[in-house]
Amino acid sequence: MRHTAISSTAALTAAGLALTGCGYDPFQDPSAGGSHAQAASDDQPPAFGEIRQDAFEAMLAADSVTISGEVEAGDADLDELFDGIEEDTTGELQISGAADGTASQMSFAAGGSTFTQRAIDGQEYFRGEDFAALLASELDDDVSEVVGQDFIAEVVADQWVQFGDAEDPSVFSAEEFITTWQQELDGEEVAQMQAESDTRDGQNVWVYSADSGESEFVISAEAEPYVLAITDGDSHYEFSEWGASDAPEPPENVITLDEIFAAIAEEQGWPAEDVEITDEEQGAQNG
Repeated sequence: MRHTAISSTAALTAAGLALTGCGYDPFQDPSAGGSHAQAASDDQPPAFGEIRQDAFEAMLAADSVTISGEVEAGDADLDELFDGIEEDTTGELQISGAADGTASQMSFAAGGSTFTQRAIDGQEYFRGEDFAALLASELDDDVSEVVGQDFIAEVVADQWVQFGDAEDPSVFSAEEFITTWQQELDGEEVAQMQAESDTRDGQNVWVYSADSGESEFVISAEAEPYVLAITDGDSHYEFSEWGASDAPEPPENVITLDEIFAAIAEEQGWPAEDVEITDEEQGAQNG
């Protein structure tokens, strides 16, 4: 009998991180927009439509940024990956490093489950402890009956699982996140948002609000009009280290999928070729 591990974590990460501006649009008319930035007077912040283009151009031009905040699991599809996490479970999200995701790290934690992915030097890695929980829940039934999560956790303890043949080694990126919000914050109603001047963490900012205050957008009023914070219903994000977010280091302790499956085969006394990723899942990983 062929014992097949039916899922690779690379495929799971690809399926699990389709953030969509957190699935929440407080505005009713996102159909048209676009504006030309105008300089604000010393005592009057610009309307959002006057600063929007400059803000998103500045953010998309930055080569790195750190994004951290709270997001509901359902907005990131993480409830589909982890047993015990409900759609409305709020967790901590962090993205750091290169804005395009090629030298970056992304992590999400909620309900006792964690998910950490790293891309660096053309390679993709997944934190071993997280991988163990996911792989154990996705094994073929024949394998899962005899291979426990504790054994997999022991094999990958203190290591990072490497996906060396990923075609596009990157994490869900700040660039994708920003582009999604650029699309969300379009339209005439959004453009008309007015701001109040404020000081946050010692920095001069413009604070735009909508939806009776449930949505708030904080933009730097200093050198570059970077977004510094977004509050959108129950989700909240902070942006920092624009152009100065450190890329992650390559992991020192690395294990490959082949090595994990070889360890499972050895433990069970199976031929190594009997524990593998299916062709279908291998295609998903590379696609």
